[in-house]
Amino acid sequence: MVSFILPTLNAESLLRQCLESVRRQDYPGDRHEILVADGGSTDRTVEIAKSFDCTIVDAAGMMAEAAKSLAFTQAKGTYLALIDTDNEITESSWLTRAIAALERHPNAMGYESYYFKHPADTHLNAYLTGLLQISDPCAKIMSSPLKLMAVEEDGAEIFQLPTDGGYPTGANGFIFPRSHLEKMTKGHAYHEAAFFPALMRLGITKLVKIPGLGVHHHYVEGWNDFLKKRRRAMIIYMLRKQEIRETWDQAGLHTRKILAILYAATFIGPLLEGSWRAIVQRDTDWLLHPFACAVSVIGNVWGILDFQRLDTSEERARMSRRLGPGEGREG
Repeated sequence: MVSFILPTLNAESLLRQCLESVRRQDYPGDRHEILVADGGSTDRTVEIAKSFDCTIVDAAGMMAEAAKSLAFTQAKGTYLALIDTDNEITESSWLTRAIAALERHPNAMGYESYYFKHPADTHLNAYLTGLLQISDPCAKIMSSPLKLMAVEEDGAEIFQLPTDGGYPTGANGFIFPRSHLEKMTKGHAYHEAAFFPALMRLGITKLVKIPGLGVHHHYVEGWNDFLKKRRRAMIIYMLRKQEIRETWDQAGLHTRKILAILYAATFIGPLLEGSWRAIVQRDTDWLLHPFACAVSVIGNVWGILDFQRLDTSEERARMSRRLGPGEGREG
């Protein structure tokens, strides 16, 4: 049994194509469910979800991760599939093949989807998703690398995750065994930025991916959208830090974090890197790399400054509730 966990908030513009891609899966219909954890939508989000026979979880006023945590308690699945409204699964065999690979590797952390360019993507979104495979160039620069361990007969790739937990994962088409939730500290809130790194540090360091199978991630339309989302993502990161110290970028990565920010801010380094990758990979979207790095730094700094201007935890909590749809889903 697989439970899709989908947090929503005023997502009518994207929800239908997301749910259609889930319902197209060739996985047996009686062995998967969709739980829509809605944060209090005032548009047609809930109506659309019901038309796809989703189970509605009332998560009014909750941020995305809290909504997911609530949905976990109602899920029936042996596996939990995390998906967001701006995701669209590319192939109907995605779930069947991903679960088959995880069944062969019961000690794996989970299955991570590749991101693929969509024909309707802006060049910026194509760069961030199809090329960078993550929404923040700074995070990409500072993250610890994966190590390819094996490629199986059906094409499944088995990777070794870094034991320092320094690899951001856990959203946008990520499937993991429900049993991993039992490894959380009792009374500890669920946070993607802390939960999956904690598993890595516990020695659960195998990751499964399958080339050609993944999601379209409709993350941003343009530069202003990207800037605002980086600001909001940083505010949410700082809110997490109030509750959990050991996030993915903590263990042994302090120096690397500083160097990554300095490198991204230089413009020259990312310009040379992006130009080289554009030539080698024959993809001109890499030429956006220096500009995206610069905007990422500005957005992240903006978010930190906005967060620090809030004097009390109550004010910070109120700010988190004011954040619009899509926040907290930057993986």
